Amino acid sequence: MDSGEQLHDKPTAVCLVRPDVSGLEAPRHAVETQRHTAKLGYVVLYTVRPPADHPDPVGYALGLAAGLAVVAVVVYDLATVDNMPSRVCEMFDLETVCPPVTWTAEQQEVAGREHAHPGHPLTVDEARRIMRQHIGCRALDCARKASAYTCLVRAGKIVPPAETPRERAAARGVRFPPRSSDPPPLAGPDLSTLLALLDGLAADARSGLAAVRPLSGAGG
Repeated sequence: MDSGEQLHDKPTAVCLVRPDVSGLEAPRHAVETQRHTAKLGYVVLYTVRPPADHPDPVGYALGLAAGLAVVAVVVYDLATVDNMPSRVCEMFDLETVCPPVTWTAEQQEVAGREHAHPGHPLTVDEARRIMRQHIGCRALDCARKASAYTCLVRAGKIVPPAETPRERAAARGVRFPPRSSDPPPLAGPDLSTLLALLDGLAADARSGLAAVRPLSGAGG
């Protein structure tokens, strides 16, 4: 498999860094976010830094992410998205660097809103209650349980595995399962074949122009 095919197979993401939130740590947060994104196996298409005077920096980033059709948005911590992961997860997976947690996009097939992300930051007591109520759910499939789990991790009540599910799958050589809402892979030639074809067409066009070029000094 060549580099073009490998690039095509990788999921894409944008990083979001907000200087108004990170302050003087913004450059470091940008570097760590980009490194974390690459470590998870994503291709970073863009690092979004919303304008300082923009009234909705999170919405600004989500608009760019939608335009680029990425799978995930990666941030340093939940403060970057105003502690509202549910807003991002309406469309994308959300990855945080600190702590390293995957917030999965809401699944359309989940029955009822009882499994959706809560609309407010959880307290420890609320998170514990949700964990009991959703004991039969998987955090990868139940957005509400994922929110509760992350709350307890941040509060030091749960010590998560050192690696995310995506990293553990990569270590075992297993392709991370796509969401059911993901479009099927496109059939057709790989990127290197398309580039070679375009080069050939460009060469044919240059040859054709040379063949019909008029002789110098020809009269009208």
